Amino acid sequence: MTQPGMPSDRHDGPDTTLEDRDAPDPGVQPGMGHDVAVRTRSQRQLILRRFLQHRLAMVSLVLLLLLVAGSLIGGTLWRYDYAEQLPAFNEPPTWEHPMGIDDIGRDLFAKVLRGAQRSVQVALLVAFLSTTVGTIVGAIAGYYRGIVDSILMRITDLFLVIPSLAVFLLLARIVGGGWFQLALIIAAFFWMPLARIVRAEVLSLREKEYIEAARALGASDLRIIGRHLLPNAIGSIIVNATIVVAVAILTETALSYLGLGIAAPDTSLGLLVSEGQSAFKTRPHLFYWPGFLIITIALTVNFVGDGLRDAFDPRQKRVRQ
Repeated sequence: MTQPGMPSDRHDGPDTTLEDRDAPDPGVQPGMGHDVAVRTRSQRQLILRRFLQHRLAMVSLVLLLLLVAGSLIGGTLWRYDYAEQLPAFNEPPTWEHPMGIDDIGRDLFAKVLRGAQRSVQVALLVAFLSTTVGTIVGAIAGYYRGIVDSILMRITDLFLVIPSLAVFLLLARIVGGGWFQLALIIAAFFWMPLARIVRAEVLSLREKEYIEAARALGASDLRIIGRHLLPNAIGSIIVNATIVVAVAILTETALSYLGLGIAAPDTSLGLLVSEGQSAFKTRPHLFYWPGFLIITIALTVNFVGDGLRDAFDPRQKRVRQ
């Protein structure tokens, strides 16, 4: 112990290194008299950490990425084209043709790759368009309220009461069997549920103290909506977008199954299911492969959406395992 008037053993003179100054005093227990270093993480790091801890979402994401990548680029890498006619007919699966050959001599694996590509394109475009429109309509209606809210919600209600399946059937027959036109038709009737969800979220958030503070500081309406309101509704938006992807694939499957979706010579998973139903008992591989892919894509998208919701939602208390 150093007595008054005697030089201290520890000094900060020229010979003292940074390690000497930062070294803990041997006589002081950890946590006594010293500041505890706390590692802070950004919001982006917290979101990524929560998502990585969601095991089911991570497994589903890997599987979904493989399916999407295979559907988008697999057709260009595979040795056969989906429209190429081979000399063999009605062949079962072999090493040369993993999913067999259909009744007109086309490689089924190439057709499934092409069908998955079209179905994924339709689903992603529908999700993007419907999520964008629904978010904008709901945010404007919830923030401005009054006459703006009344007009937008009456339009939303009008679209909700229209029998969408009948409109799908009518418009699909009019515009033809292109995948882009089909995606536009489906997206036109998929934005309404999200608009009502976002409106409810914004109505509950617009009276919060931090929104009042932003108004007092002179923030514009666009900044308040985009910077303060929508980020707090991101969980609901993401969950709805993932649901739309799955439902869009199923809707495209139903329309193509009825002959009103993507038409030949192009193909889709729904069209392949429709073509394979006649050989369900004798050649089930023509039916099972596209059907299995539809179910797998829909399930993985929903699991990924569940993980993203837990990661983005700031009110989430725990990460689902």
